[in-house]
Amino acid sequence: MTQFNFGTIVASSKSGAGLASDLNAWRDALHSQHMGSATPTYKIAGLSWLNNVNIPWEDYIWDGNANILRGFIDPTTNRYSTAGNFAKSYASGGAVAHLSDWGTLFNMTGLAAQTVAIDPISTLLPGWWIRVVARNIAVTIDPYGAETLDGAINKLLPAGSSTTVFFDGTSLFTDQGGGGLTDFPIGGVVMVPGINPPGGFLRLNGGLISRVTYAGLWGFAQLSSNISTTDAAWTEGKFSPGDGSTTFRLPDLRGNFMRAWDNSRNLDPSRVIGSSQADGIETHAHTVDVTPGGAHAHSFTNGYTDSAGSHFHNVDQRNSNVGAGVIPVATSYDVNQISMPTNYAGAHTHVPHGTISTSATHDHAVTVGNNPGAANETRPKNIALLACIKY
Repeated sequence: MTQFNFGTIVASSKSGAGLASDLNAWRDALHSQHMGSATPTYKIAGLSWLNNVNIPWEDYIWDGNANILRGFIDPTTNRYSTAGNFAKSYASGGAVAHLSDWGTLFNMTGLAAQTVAIDPISTLLPGWWIRVVARNIAVTIDPYGAETLDGAINKLLPAGSSTTVFFDGTSLFTDQGGGGLTDFPIGGVVMVPGINPPGGFLRLNGGLISRVTYAGLWGFAQLSSNISTTDAAWTEGKFSPGDGSTTFRLPDLRGNFMRAWDNSRNLDPSRVIGSSQADGIETHAHTVDVTPGGAHAHSFTNGYTDSAGSHFHNVDQRNSNVGAGVIPVATSYDVNQISMPTNYAGAHTHVPHGTISTSATHDHAVTVGNNPGAANETRPKNIALLACIKY
């Protein structure tokens, strides 16, 4: 028995053998740190006890109101891990990140970049973790020797970022597989107003990158259902397996707009994730009123002739006895033919009236020209930003 409560010893009723038994049981409870599956029933403020049901064991102290977890004991590797040392600040020099300081926040500050070293994984227990904060400086997390973090030889945290480092029993990982903006998921895409990506992000430019250096993103690509069978079959909206062993290829969003995948909504049907789509204009018609009017005439009014200026007209006549008021037209055999002028009419014009000739049923050709500012593509008003992906 490792927990034991013998109550109050009453000398008048307790035999020597009974007292010896109680004291031996109490001795065992003390020696085993009051080990058991639950808080001892005889607890008082300050009592220490071990819960040995789980591996590693849990080290508690009763503060009078609740159990406070102090750390963990691994009886297999004989290691003790403290449960949360809260925060340790380092303003210079650097730090050795003991993952055995379970739950510790390493707050890195100062005037120059720093490095946080990680203990050899042979000294670590599965589940141990720490938090590293690059408060106002760049921080490099450097695993021991040739060991790696997220598959890389080290991890750079830009100033103002943070990450959690944990050990899974085999390898060291961070919570997001990359430095900077660690609450942003691996594989997430952002648009930034700059020519360079922020820390922890890569340009979506279709480049080949290392499967080892960017192990987290490679894992995402493999589970994305958006990876081509070969690099030769790659299209700009997909990942590719690269060289098949050490590299993989990113999608290329340069110059493209992004559209949410239809995913069976049927607004943009028959699309698969990562597929490209050419630009287009919705089918439509333009109305032009050029309906033929059949045979018709156009009226002509208020016209005028050119002015001939002031003038008179000659009238030919024959000097002979004719009836009054008759001026016969001269003929070739009139031998006494004479010409007489009419009165001057002065400068004047003559106003014609009437219609022009009719036209049979006909059509008029219509040309619809390009809109002002026409381009070689259809696009909305836009601003160019840099497309980046979290690794």
